[in-house]
Amino acid sequence: MKNIFFGFFVFLSFLIKAQVSIGITTPTRILDVNGDLRVRTLTDKSTDSNYNKIIVANSNGDMDAWDKASLLNTVKDLAIENKKNVYFSSSPIIGNVMDCGKMQYRFEVGPLPQMRLVNPDNATIYYTRIQKANSNVNTFVAPNNVVSNITAAYTPANTWLTLDPTYSNNILDEFYMTYPGDTNLYRVTFLARNMGVNQYFYTMLCEKF
Repeated sequence: MKNIFFGFFVFLSFLIKAQVSIGITTPTRILDVNGDLRVRTLTDKSTDSNYNKIIVANSNGDMDAWDKASLLNTVKDLAIENKKNVYFSSSPIIGNVMDCGKMQYRFEVGPLPQMRLVNPDNATIYYTRIQKANSNVNTFVAPNNVVSNITAAYTPANTWLTLDPTYSNNILDEFYMTYPGDTNLYRVTFLARNMGVNQYFYTMLCEKF
């Protein structure tokens, strides 16, 4: 009889959306379990778009949901990336684009190192350029040089912008930059090197950390 009454009151509490607890007198969730809770069987729903929430818990054991897309974007923003794009050609292939973090990079005809955003936005990116043009790459004696506080201002039109208008073949350019509001640092390297009379080796490297 006691079990019948207990079951009735539990059922009634659900109907009136009251909080239910097990082993605790002051529940703070719809169901608050004080003890071990085990799930015996789970089905993989990672590719099911209908399952778009992830269960998360704080240090007190309170459980809530986190939107899966938001979590994936957060992990992507924090993740370290290393990208490389190399090819042989008689001139830059402008369709050969390297994605890295929130930016895209390519060689424009010239050759010229260029950049634009993966997602068009109003954003101003500040960067430093280190240019190495002679064999002694460990010094910045002319023609090697360093230029800081350069800006690339983007609009939703997201036009490709040239990072170094003075660039030419057989020069190594390193760019250090950050995206507004991010904690990531990008180091991007461009090198176009003569490999023959009409053949060039184009290299783009990106490190996001």
